[in-house]
Amino acid sequence: MSEFDLAVERCTADIMEFFAKLNRLGTEQTTFEETPAMIDTFNDFRGAIENSVRRKTAAWLRPRNSLAPIHKLPVELIQHIFHLTLFASSGRRHRQYVAKLNVLRSVAWMWRDLIDRTPSFWTQLSSRDHIDFVSDALEKSQNYNLQLKYAGNCEDGGSSPFLEKAFVHLHRWEHVVIREPHGRLIESYLMSPAPRLKRFTFSTQLLLLVGDYPPSGIFFGGELGGLEEFRVVGLGNMDWTDFPCRRLKTLEIEGCSILDMETFFGILAENPELGILRIHSVTFHDHIHPSREPESLVLPRLTNFTFTNNTEMLGEEGMQTNDTPFLRLLQRVQIPACTSFWVEIGSLNTINTPSDEFFQVIPRPIDVFTRGGSGQTSKSNRPIVRMILHASQFECQAFGTPKSGFKYRVLLRSVPTDVGAEWARREFVDAWAETSEPEIHLQCFADEEGNTLDVMSDFANVVQLDAIGNFAPEQLAQRLETPVTSESGTLIGPFLGLRNLRLDYCYITGTDVLRMVKERFLRITNALRPGEPGAKGGTASVSLEEGITIIWGADMDRISRSIAREIRAAPGVKDLWLDPDSSLEDDGSSSCSSEESDWSPHFVISDDGPDTSSEDGVDHDEIGEWELQ
Repeated sequence: MSEFDLAVERCTADIMEFFAKLNRLGTEQTTFEETPAMIDTFNDFRGAIENSVRRKTAAWLRPRNSLAPIHKLPVELIQHIFHLTLFASSGRRHRQYVAKLNVLRSVAWMWRDLIDRTPSFWTQLSSRDHIDFVSDALEKSQNYNLQLKYAGNCEDGGSSPFLEKAFVHLHRWEHVVIREPHGRLIESYLMSPAPRLKRFTFSTQLLLLVGDYPPSGIFFGGELGGLEEFRVVGLGNMDWTDFPCRRLKTLEIEGCSILDMETFFGILAENPELGILRIHSVTFHDHIHPSREPESLVLPRLTNFTFTNNTEMLGEEGMQTNDTPFLRLLQRVQIPACTSFWVEIGSLNTINTPSDEFFQVIPRPIDVFTRGGSGQTSKSNRPIVRMILHASQFECQAFGTPKSGFKYRVLLRSVPTDVGAEWARREFVDAWAETSEPEIHLQCFADEEGNTLDVMSDFANVVQLDAIGNFAPEQLAQRLETPVTSESGTLIGPFLGLRNLRLDYCYITGTDVLRMVKERFLRITNALRPGEPGAKGGTASVSLEEGITIIWGADMDRISRSIAREIRAAPGVKDLWLDPDSSLEDDGSSSCSSEESDWSPHFVISDDGPDTSSEDGVDHDEIGEWELQ
């Protein structure tokens, strides 16, 4: 036995001996019934020893750690490294912030002293932090401004140890997030002035404010003149008249039911520095037109505009429409600096807004992209546009790059397909004539006549097409294989730039697809090749050598292995991928490749771009992402 093993055995024997003495195991025989309790006691004893060893190890390592090369760096640089470890680029704390802070403090006495003497490391606190940590942080943060987040529920009652301790430092509150508080907490902690307050977020799923129509200045004694960000969710009965804020840069309202349109215009006029405006699920009251033509409002710094799922109550009958508020807003408010635009409208009843009027007031996508620095693009880095064509709905999302969040999003309900397609032609084809056109990823749902495919078949910048629904085999195949020509005879479709074709829930067989790709190559691809017989001078947005990748998607009929091989070998086809929901039908031939598809993720309407999850595990997302709805 090695010296190391002998030392372990001696230490173990000593531990057992001390445990036996503590529990008098040498004088009395433990009964069978007492054995489980004795084992639990020993486990507690062993755990206490492990904690003691960890503490002594840390004390032993600290002098050694203090000699590490990192300590030769300037103190300011070490502080910066710690800051990057604890906080995200946005300034908000990372997940496991408290654990990381404690780990850093336990490395060396120098690190502990440096962290304890840096107040900015202790200014972001959550109600989910241990109350002892909160007390310690409030002391170590000295006179620095505080960022506080309270996340509660109705079962908390009218008390909160976290808010009780933080309230003593009310004069230092700068950024406060309150979610799901008990009503009495508002009266106790949120009605006294906080002189340094700049950002305030309040959200609830319950109606908590006292009174029938409490004023918007009910918070912090109405002294909100220095507020720069105001986000409120769920206070449906709030009265917005006499709104006290004049320096807002961010305004987000969700779930309000009594906002008057003229009052809303007044709030915008009194806050010309607005940079973010997001209005969601708001019901506006009857709009009373002013006696004279109102002056237009210009918000020169507004870059982020969101207006979704809003309605207006019309007349005593309670009829609702969600076209009118948006049109009135953009007919009167100008947003010349907008770089992120999101709007959803559509009639809830028979009141319909002419589509021409809507398209006249919304900003042009190319202008939004140009302001955001994405107007001039190369072929290798073109914007991505995702479109959905449905018989009664048109949706468009435009992204600066495949991995970026959307810059432009429009959802129109109760709009004819051809109207949406014509607008898309103007804004994503014609408007980009002098630069590289965006790549269009098109989802097309079948209608009774199959016209949804026809309205955009001459778009050469459609590189991905997802055909969804009950397209009849001859209907779908014919539309993809039949040449589309202009009045002058130039070949312009269908989908000359197509690189990926996905089929979902379609009544089409592998044999139909094989015939279609062969016909398409002969009648369309060959016609684009210079010098080929029958060439008509059309233009494709991708290299002809790339070919088309076909994705056999969800709920499709099985395809035989032999047909799959023939499709892969057909001219003009790059590859065939099989969705996990589909499978090959064994026809006795040899097996074929089943590599993982490189098809981009199936487009989901709710996909808004990059993940915006919190950095500290406490759901720290901005209310503006509308994740509380």
